[in-house]
Amino acid sequence: MRHTLPTLILVPTVCLACGGPGSPPVPVAATPCAVPGVGSPDSLWRQVRASGFTFCVPSDWQPSGRARDSLDAPRWDGTGGSITWALGPPRTMMAPGCRMSVTGRVVTGSNPTPLQPPDRFSSGRSPRSTTTTFIVDSVTLVVTEIVCQGTWTTTAWSSAPRMYVQGVAQTATMTELQLLVMQTIRFAAARR
Repeated sequence: MRHTLPTLILVPTVCLACGGPGSPPVPVAATPCAVPGVGSPDSLWRQVRASGFTFCVPSDWQPSGRARDSLDAPRWDGTGGSITWALGPPRTMMAPGCRMSVTGRVVTGSNPTPLQPPDRFSSGRSPRSTTTTFIVDSVTLVVTEIVCQGTWTTTAWSSAPRMYVQGVAQTATMTELQLLVMQTIRFAAARR
């Protein structure tokens, strides 16, 4: 009976030290971003290990989803946006709820007048997109940016290896940050 009281005091103390309910999460050791010029002494970035490639995110972004083996979580959340990585082709290039509308006209006759592209989009509901292609570690990477209904979707993807990194943002500022993330993608297999 003498040993019961110290044991009852010791167990809750050990449980609190291990991260019981209400305790702050235990920080995960972050690998610093190995891409020169990313981050600064005031704003450190961390490397995310994906399957066959890496990229970097600001150190205050939080992982979401389960990490597997030596890979990091497939989703990273920052204030006003998120980044997701996966293998295979991207399932979609637009944010959920965004619908593309196609308009046209029927032209008859032997010499129809060609359609002229619109000078600008007439509605904020219509998607606008840009695509840029560049080479990273001997891999062709395509970056597509689509703005639709106030949501920016930025997707960097490759067909060999089949992978993508996709960012969804609610502000133009977060989109700029996500474009910086896309510029940090590096392919491990190409470095051998």
